[in-house]
Amino acid sequence: MIEEQGEIATASKSSELADRSTPFIRKEWYVAAMGGEVSRKPISRTILGEDIVFYRKQDGTAVALQNRCPHRSFPLSLGQVDGDKIVCGYHGIQFHSDGKCAFVPSTGTAPGALRIESYPLKEVGPFIWIWMGGSECLDESLFVDQPYFSEGWRWVHGYLHMKANYLGLHENLMDTSHFPFVHGAALAQPEHAEVKQKIYIDGDAVVLEILHKRTPIFSQKLQRIVGGSSEVDRLGYAKVRGPAGNFGHLKFTNPGNENEFYTDYLLHLITPESVHSTHYFWALVRNVLTDDEDIQKDIYQLAKTAFMQDVVALEEVENLLARDHRPSFREKLIASDVGGVQVLRLLARLASEERTGSRALRS
Repeated sequence: MIEEQGEIATASKSSELADRSTPFIRKEWYVAAMGGEVSRKPISRTILGEDIVFYRKQDGTAVALQNRCPHRSFPLSLGQVDGDKIVCGYHGIQFHSDGKCAFVPSTGTAPGALRIESYPLKEVGPFIWIWMGGSECLDESLFVDQPYFSEGWRWVHGYLHMKANYLGLHENLMDTSHFPFVHGAALAQPEHAEVKQKIYIDGDAVVLEILHKRTPIFSQKLQRIVGGSSEVDRLGYAKVRGPAGNFGHLKFTNPGNENEFYTDYLLHLITPESVHSTHYFWALVRNVLTDDEDIQKDIYQLAKTAFMQDVVALEEVENLLARDHRPSFREKLIASDVGGVQVLRLLARLASEERTGSRALRS
């Protein structure tokens, strides 16, 4: 167990940590899209460097297929859906939702060799998840349950395309010392940068806990839940089991009465697009004031603004890396990086185990 944020001082990052040369972890469930993005009109999205086409069958079930016709590599997303099949817009070749060829107009046949890859999907709440490890290696046990996406709960969610490597986002989410500087008073006070994080290992996951005392509460309606207090004590909890997400919750308590509180679930769902770009999905889920549309709008705007601030910062890092070429430069670590270091260590190990075929189930 790693007790509190320790003294890493100015150590350099080591080879046992995931970096840009670390292969993507493919045996994993990643968010591919928000449910509302996928319809009867095909769309494409690149995930882990693979171009994939998405559409819905007549019964509403989402489908994901390789977005590349095996005949002349034309993007299937530029074709159309006919019944439950997708039709290539170049030569009219049709494919079933499982990737098998259905019909070739020029020959009147359906050759078995004209087959494309299909991807297992799982639709939960506002998101469509995709298994990137191959249908023959499908592992349902690696899916993180989300029981709060159900009746009695309300959520806001969104998507941001980030032109930066996904590992930086993982490090960012496990380092709360940037809050006052990147997000300002909406999320933290200047003194919160000095608050120590508690980082520990839970089974095969990295966990962060941190308590920020007397943070402003942005909505007068939410203030009523905690006895009208304009400030709250905010206990943050985040758990990382693998590359695809940071799952957490926030408990807001009235500093004068610990019995007055409410809790939000906070999901940061991270899907690498390429080495230099990332699909960033997010959601905040609550079971209080679920019918209040003003609260819905307030929470959405606050979350979107804060997460975009993170994206802007990480894209600035990416841009500098692209233009400043100094072979001898090595980033140095400080004490508040301990959570990010543990996540990078976890991802490096998972990638290594996947390469060697020794990867065990996660708890």
